Amino acid sequence: MNTWTKFGCMLTGWSKEVISQCSEASRCQLSKYTSAMLILILIWGVTGFCFAQRYIGLPVWGCVAVSLFFITIVVMIERQILLTMEKSFKLLAFRAAIAFVMAIVGSTIFDQTMFGKDIDKQMAQNIEMQTTELTQQRVGIIDKKLTALNHEKDSINALNASLQADVNKNPFVIQKSVTTNQQKIVVDGEIRTVTNPSVTTNQVANPKQAILDANNKKLIILSEQEEAWSQKKQTVEEDVRSECKASVGFLEELEAMWTIITTRPLAGVFYMVFFFLLMSLELFVVISKTIDKECDYDTAIKGMQKVRVAQFNKTFSRLNL
Repeated sequence: MNTWTKFGCMLTGWSKEVISQCSEASRCQLSKYTSAMLILILIWGVTGFCFAQRYIGLPVWGCVAVSLFFITIVVMIERQILLTMEKSFKLLAFRAAIAFVMAIVGSTIFDQTMFGKDIDKQMAQNIEMQTTELTQQRVGIIDKKLTALNHEKDSINALNASLQADVNKNPFVIQKSVTTNQQKIVVDGEIRTVTNPSVTTNQVANPKQAILDANNKKLIILSEQEEAWSQKKQTVEEDVRSECKASVGFLEELEAMWTIITTRPLAGVFYMVFFFLLMSLELFVVISKTIDKECDYDTAIKGMQKVRVAQFNKTFSRLNL
């Protein structure tokens, strides 16, 4: 048995012991299935690598791992067909549905890679539209914030004007404090406690000056906030554009590609051609399995199954006796 046949058995799941006893026709059929699976492996290996590199942003080893994951899924799906001995319309229909989905996914990823520059141009237009819309929203928010700050500053300035006028008119105020002293005296032979109040008058600075100082500090803070929001307003457009460019994902590029396909007939035709190509390749194995005549490998497998079932029935019938 040559290396190609051994590789084909490993890939398709066919038994090396059984195929070694079969005719050249079975080996040719195995070679045909192996070639068909290798085509799918190459396609989906490249698809998985491109997907991981473009949209997940993995390093090379991560892209290779994703590619191997895609390949493993394809091999497992195709084995469901190749290792089924009986032909079934339901199995064909189910595999056709899977092929349809896989063709859509594969053609989409491939086209997004091949139409990369066109998608980038479309994304640039979409980003500018998003930037314009988001900039208007954020400028509106900033303007509301600046209006609120100006209103608060105006209120404080009006209050400070009133306070300053009062401080200028009365820089000092009279503050009275009352203290009481108790004194014991003798009246008619009895000791009595007499409370003597005393009033102290002090001249202190107008307490409204402290309120005025606090308001001035608050005005400084509000002015700094106003300056910060004004600076942010000047750079809001560039900030929004940078955010939009940094957050481009798979769905946004998919929408851009859909716009290209639906608005440019040539791109739509190319997408459909590639889709039907992948669809045909996906169905290549199952169609070959369906239309091919039964080879001696299939006959050998079925015969071995019948012999084993007969042995089991014979053994069980003896045990029942």
